[in-house]
Amino acid sequence: MSNPAPGTPRVLPAHPHPDQLRRQARELLRAWQQGEPEALARAAPYALPAPPRLVQAQLVLAREHGFASWPHLLDEVERRRAHALDEAAYTERVLALALGRGYAAPRPAQALALLQSRPGPLPPALRLLQGDATGIDPHTPLPPWGAPPLALVAFSSLARAGLEAPLLAALDELLAAGANPNAGLPDPESEERPLPALYGAVARAQSAAMAQRLLAAGAEPNDNESMYHAVEQDDRRILAAVVAAGGRWHGTNALFRQLDFDSLPHLQQALELGADANELSPNGDTRPLHHAVQRGRSLAHLQLLVQHGADVAALDGHGHSLAWHAARAGRADVLAWLAPLGQRPPDSLHERFLAACAAADAATAQALLSEHPGLIGELPPWHRTLLPEQAQRGAMASVQLMLDIGWPVDVPGPWQASALNQAAFRGDAAMVALLLQHGARWSERNGYGGTALGSCLHAGCNEPVPGGDYAEVLRLLLADGAPPPADESLLSDEMLAVLESHRQRA
Repeated sequence: MSNPAPGTPRVLPAHPHPDQLRRQARELLRAWQQGEPEALARAAPYALPAPPRLVQAQLVLAREHGFASWPHLLDEVERRRAHALDEAAYTERVLALALGRGYAAPRPAQALALLQSRPGPLPPALRLLQGDATGIDPHTPLPPWGAPPLALVAFSSLARAGLEAPLLAALDELLAAGANPNAGLPDPESEERPLPALYGAVARAQSAAMAQRLLAAGAEPNDNESMYHAVEQDDRRILAAVVAAGGRWHGTNALFRQLDFDSLPHLQQALELGADANELSPNGDTRPLHHAVQRGRSLAHLQLLVQHGADVAALDGHGHSLAWHAARAGRADVLAWLAPLGQRPPDSLHERFLAACAAADAATAQALLSEHPGLIGELPPWHRTLLPEQAQRGAMASVQLMLDIGWPVDVPGPWQASALNQAAFRGDAAMVALLLQHGARWSERNGYGGTALGSCLHAGCNEPVPGGDYAEVLRLLLADGAPPPADESLLSDEMLAVLESHRQRA
């Protein structure tokens, strides 16, 4: 079908689809970039700055359809699509967006847009998502998930979309009527044990007030979920509330999870709230100082742990010292700090070689290889994991050196994932390109059964690493032979543009 003349208002089809509009925006962008007269004429009325970008093409398309912005256009499309769904499918879709499902994170803005797009009476489960508990029996699980009403309220991410006040009121109403504060939400990834309501308030609703209400009503703070996820939240009242109610640090991995993040003030709070700076992890592998080095935390983080009782001489569960961990991570700053304290790394041939590789010290690594040509092949499997460990840390120079000297590219490391899986998860396009050049393949598996493509898609859609270029990683993996993902519904516009370009070349 030909395009209408520039300046002619466009009309949405009877059954619009967001993917169709995204494709039209990408087509307009390509034509605009190629200087096609029609595309230039369509963009001209909006005086958009050069060079053309996808967001600008999306704005042109939105304005042509009579909407102020691209998000407003997509909201209208979702409204029309919602009307076309039957009630069961509509309810399932809204619940999944509002609560999260499996490994998919909640998407409160999309859930709210869908709810607002369909006026008229709503089923009880959807009313609860918005904080309306009128006439609902607190003891009767509701379809389609068989969820207790209180769990639907506690898990509702619409608390983050301006509905916290009515959700709090609904929570109070249900608790006053005898609802169990330890009710759980059935979840396909936790079939043996529903996810507790407190976890929902902490991690899905991310509401300190809801967490406080549940705890005051008797919610169990030591539910194997809430402490761990409380440290992930920027609202630190959540963590304080769980600890004040008796939440235990030991055995939860919560302090180790805190060290996965870079915030020094958040670590300070965790330690002041009683986290044990010397704790051996539940699996017996590591201690906070060692984990901090493994996760690339600063020297200031380590010093703060020491100020709160961490012992620099303490060994991990395998008998390794902090200096050993620092050398293995290529941390010259940590080694310099430890030396005056009498802490130095082992000096065996293998340890010196690994330390040189981690520090990207090519001269030392090459010299040791010249003296011992079979050195890499002699390394035990747990030493060969250095490559994926350094990929996980984003240590590009170290990874480059190891590949150059013949390190096996597909060796598994943390969560049984190869270096390519680690780089894809982080959205590190430069490292992905480097690994592919050295023989890595998109199909390499991780410990969850997925491939490097799956690592890219999961992180890019659900927990993107700041600064990650997941669209470029996707392009590289497709070029390596990965199949286009079957489900495109959660992909970013940039990733969709990569898919469209790939299909045109195929």
